[in-house]
Amino acid sequence: MQQLIGSLKDGTFKPGSKLPSQNELVEQYGISRTGIREALQMMAVLNLIEIRQGLGCFVKRVTPEYIVNADVLAILLEKEAILDVVETRKIVESGTAALATERGTPEDFWVMEDVLTQIDRTIQRGESVAAVGAEFHFAVAKATHNAVLARLVRSFTHLMAKAGELLETSVGDVSVFKQHELTSHQELYHIIRLGDPQKSRQAMIDHISYSETLILDAFKAAEGMEDSPVNSILVSA
Repeated sequence: MQQLIGSLKDGTFKPGSKLPSQNELVEQYGISRTGIREALQMMAVLNLIEIRQGLGCFVKRVTPEYIVNADVLAILLEKEAILDVVETRKIVESGTAALATERGTPEDFWVMEDVLTQIDRTIQRGESVAAVGAEFHFAVAKATHNAVLARLVRSFTHLMAKAGELLETSVGDVSVFKQHELTSHQELYHIIRLGDPQKSRQAMIDHISYSETLILDAFKAAEGMEDSPVNSILVSA
């Protein structure tokens, strides 16, 4: 759904226009037909599109500000899943940090350094760091040389990125937030390289716990948005 909403924001799908068919959207976005159908239904709930039986889906005329709010509300619908992932990450990734300290090779640490460079360059371009920040955690997991752990952490990255997007829309100074993201990952990297598994374990817990506090604050702020078209959904969920 985030990709579809993004296409509304950037003008790919203009107000009053008809969206491509479900089959075309499946091919364009690489999402399952069920996923596309659910995304369209939720966008209709958010009052972004109108589904006309037998005719297709049409983009409604709404303000850019409304689309931005809808973007945040779409993330809110996944609140419980995001919080569950945060809780799981503290358990799993504290272990991956400790193992990465013990098993990481020079090549593994080069990959982590490369991700840190990507975060820095992303900040310089003024782009979101949500997705690339999640990649650092995957690089740590790969350094364990445990394929199951790496796949497990990889499964988190989608929701981790969504949480990051929410934070970037809710913080007072996004440039300061992005710089903190870079600094905190750099500090985590240096601790993992020190060679003390227990310090690495605690550093990862502290890192994720800090993010958890920001995420909870962001959810509270977003849920306080007035005239939310999904208030009833959030209350009944």
